[in-house]
Formats: sequence, C-alpha cells, structure tokens
Amino acid sequence: MSLPTDDHPGGRAVLYDLDVYNRRKVEAFRRVLKGLEAADRIAETFENVDIRSGLLKKIVRRRAPDGGGGCFPRMETELRWFVDRFDGRRAARGNFEPPRGVNEEYDRACDAIEHLEQNLNDYREQMCQMLRTSEWTYANTKEDQRDKYTICLPVSVAVPHDFIVTGKRGSGVKQVIKYCTPIVADLVEQLELAIDRKKEAKEAGLRIIFAKFDSHRPIWAAAAQATAMLDAMGALAEVSR
Repeated sequence: MSLPTDDHPGGRAVLYDLDVYNRRKVEAFRRVLKGLEAADRIAETFENVDIRSGLLKKIVRRRAPDGGGGCFPRMETELRWFVDRFDGRRAARGNFEPPRGVNEEYDRACDAIEHLEQNLNDYREQMCQMLRTSEWTYANTKEDQRDKYTICLPVSVAVPHDFIVTGKRGSGVKQVIKYCTPIVADLVEQLELAIDRKKEAKEAGLRIIFAKFDSHRPIWAAAAQATAMLDAMGALAEVSR
C-alpha cells in the first residue's frame, strides 16, 4: 500500500477526509492484515508435514536465517506489530488512537496533557486547603470543550484578590461563582497547545502505520507470491484429477 508524497495534495490532506483515507481504504488495509495472517499460517500448517514435491516444499517452507530453506518469508514479528497496533473498527469511524510507540510526538503530547491535568488537580487541592472548602469544582474539563477548567465555588467562599470572576450561576445562597486565576489560565494555555499537538499527531497516526507497512513491501510481496503459487498448484491438481 503506497502513500501519497508530500508534493501530492493527498499528502497534505487531513487523514480522516473521506476523499483521502476513507472507510473503504481502512477496511481494505484491515483485510490485507487478515489475509497476511492467514498466509502466515500456511507455513505453520506444513511445518511438520513430510512433503515429497520439491516445488511444494520450496513454496511452503519458511526461509532459513542463512538464506536457505523455502521461499515463504518469515514475517511473524513484522506482521504482529501491525496487528497489535491497528484497530480497524476505530480507524473506520475516524477515531483511531495511535498506540504508544507508533508516533513519538503523539506520545509526548499525551504525556504533557496528563502532566498538566495533574497540575490543575494539585492546584485545586492546595487551594481547597487554603480556602478551607471541599466544594471547588472544575467545569469544562474535556479536551473538546471551551473555557477549560473554569473554577466553580459557592458564593459563600471568600477568595483571594487574584481570582477573576468570569460568570455566575443561580441566585441567593446557592449561587455559584465562576472564576479564573493566573495559575489556571497559564496551565490551560499550555494544555490547549498540548491538545493541538495531540490532534495533529493523531491525524498522522495512520499515515505512519501505512508508511511503515509499505517499508516492508518485499516481505508482503514474497508472501503473496508464495500463496499465489500454492493456489496455482492446487488448481492444477484439481484439474488433473
């Protein structure tokens, strides 16, 4: 499976644009992996079988490390890498998450998000102790929400002078005041940047997998050739009966 080059418009398109990497192409890749898994079992099936035909033996026996043996490629390790990391169903829905180790930039962005979210929670705990309240909550904590980590406190809680009021909810003694602080604003700004990096790296996730798959083309081609020859021998045997 070849990939568009950087000079090609497809190489600059968003990964989940259906005109570039649509569900059909994702499904095709999933089927290719399934087919290669089935092909890899051919060598296992014939491994302990006494084969008299020299040609058949050549086709279904695995290549030896020294280059001898049959012509069937050893691809267990390479194939397992893709099977373990490619979730075809999620990819078809456009929410493929690159597993750790596929895209270093994606991993770094996820680590940064986790670290910043922990800092925000640590800040809340520290301030709750200082304000002597347990009713501090954050609103809008999801990655796709705006005005992230808005501080919500009961109107009865006295806050420091650097708390900036951004809104109110309710009335009377049950009123909730929404705040932002310089510390939260700085952490949220860093968080937004990390989320943007994560989105960009996520869009590149499948491209990286496809490119890595393409780099092993000689292995997949050898497996396809061996299975095609085996199919041809089976067809000839059937005709000659």
